[in-house]
Amino acid sequence: MIFEAVLHEQTRDYIYPLERNKLAVRIRTKRGDAVSCKLIYWNRQKRKNLGIFQAEMLCYARDKLYDYYETVIDTKETSSYIQYYFEIFDGMNTLWLNYHGISSAAPENGFFEYLYTNENDIFTIPDWLGKAIFYQIFPERYYNADKANDPENTVKWGSKPTVDNFMGGDIKGISEKVGYLKKLGINAVYLTPVFEAPSNHKYDTVDYLKIDPHFGNLSDMKQLVQKLHENGIRVLLDGVFNHCGYFSKQFQDVLEKGENSIYKEWFYIDGFPVNTEEVNYECVGYYKWMPKLRIANPEVREYILKVASYWLKETDIDGWRLDVADEVDFTFWQEFRKLVKSIKPQSVILAETWRENREMLRGDQMDSVMNYLFRDAVVDFFAKGSIDSFEFDSRINKFLGVYPRQAHYALFNLLSSHDTARFLTVCGGDRKKFKLAVAFQMCFIGVPSVYYGDEIGLQGENDPDCRGAMEWDEARWDKELYEWYVNLIGIRKTKRALTSGVFRSVYCSPKDRVYAFLRATDDERIYIVLNNDGACAEVELPVLEKAEEDVFWEDLISGERFEVKELNRGFCYNGDINKYRGSIGICLKPYQVCIFCKKN
Repeated sequence: MIFEAVLHEQTRDYIYPLERNKLAVRIRTKRGDAVSCKLIYWNRQKRKNLGIFQAEMLCYARDKLYDYYETVIDTKETSSYIQYYFEIFDGMNTLWLNYHGISSAAPENGFFEYLYTNENDIFTIPDWLGKAIFYQIFPERYYNADKANDPENTVKWGSKPTVDNFMGGDIKGISEKVGYLKKLGINAVYLTPVFEAPSNHKYDTVDYLKIDPHFGNLSDMKQLVQKLHENGIRVLLDGVFNHCGYFSKQFQDVLEKGENSIYKEWFYIDGFPVNTEEVNYECVGYYKWMPKLRIANPEVREYILKVASYWLKETDIDGWRLDVADEVDFTFWQEFRKLVKSIKPQSVILAETWRENREMLRGDQMDSVMNYLFRDAVVDFFAKGSIDSFEFDSRINKFLGVYPRQAHYALFNLLSSHDTARFLTVCGGDRKKFKLAVAFQMCFIGVPSVYYGDEIGLQGENDPDCRGAMEWDEARWDKELYEWYVNLIGIRKTKRALTSGVFRSVYCSPKDRVYAFLRATDDERIYIVLNNDGACAEVELPVLEKAEEDVFWEDLISGERFEVKELNRGFCYNGDINKYRGSIGICLKPYQVCIFCKKN
């Protein structure tokens, strides 16, 4: 066993509460080193009366370097004064881990310890989030229902998008298309910014308390939220609170009055007068039109909290997507969460971040993060084919290994966004690869997000090309893609294992480009198999079930039925951590997807 790979720390990464009387405990080992791991634990104040307990640990994730083990213990009463250590069997020897390190004998001291679970220590996500299927809308390009509020020099709908042109999309346009969203199967939308700003994207906010006049007004926004809610669709607004716009009244006041401005401490200014050519003030991405707000300033904090509160109360939105969230003081997000949850406990707080960001997912800041790690892996495996299925599996399991289990069901899994090239374009226009990635997205653990137009085959390189106008002429839709989305969304919504089941990798091989995984609850198991290749592949899919008469597994895509047969005891991927008892033989066509569900 490689001792240096074994890791447990007394931090929220490795021990955290699920309820006041339930603790999740984790340990990391080198991939394949451990045959079994056990947690040995007790209450140090009640050890004589209650005794010592043992809990088997499950390997819940495995990347190319490490295995991640976890167990959940029920302490019956509020978890407190829990001392513990680990017993690891490597197939030949039993070893023990305590705070001092690994030893060949059970420790008599130096135990790890967990002291107490407070109510606010528990990370909970809104009940509805794990069942959500999001649809991201860029309002200026979705639908123009009110020509009267169009900006000057509005170009023809469907024109080539540029950094600064306008096509006239508005809030009433989104309202008119709620029926379309419902028919597609969407039950949550995320709108990029709708507040007053001079640009088409609105990330350069002028007034946070006013709907942009080219989008509509407060009444339009209220009506949109009400209509969405009436159709079972929740809505998040985009909060751009890391920075404001150059033309905001606060920054303009600083430009005009310099050191005499009452807003001079709202920004990071290196000296006066403010020089907009040399840019002697901090901006997001060094972009002078978006000066960074000084969140440490109590006045700024109070103002942003006022904005968040206003829109929750005034329009009954269901939460916030937070732009550039990891460039904002984390203590502010803690305040933000307390306020938002006090107004609407089931509201969602979603952070934009492009990296692994477990710091935000400990229950005191965000409910979810935009999972660009997911997108990166999907791009490389499905779209570009630059990694094999083993590397793909490793990348997926790496972020699952470090994120808490509650976060797994909330991760915002996207293929495209307003900040990326559209996924079909990344696929080189190859619809087969695109469909495969969509199937993975809709069956994977977490929350799928559809970027407007992807479902009908819109293409576009990165900004501004990815922000083209939505196509409403059905004759120009890719109907096959649209039906693919409708079908997969329907499957996801009707199969509980796909929204609340655990994830397990069950097949990847250097011999082919097939990838398969399991989603499972206590009473439902679904196997998803994807052939990411232009050639046929014959696969023996290992399954947890044994062969039974009169029991079939139906592919929900093709309708074909399969029988489980006796397991070939040769090599099975993750066979040491998944207790396989049978297999399903499949001959996969190029780029075929199978979703197997048990049928009696």
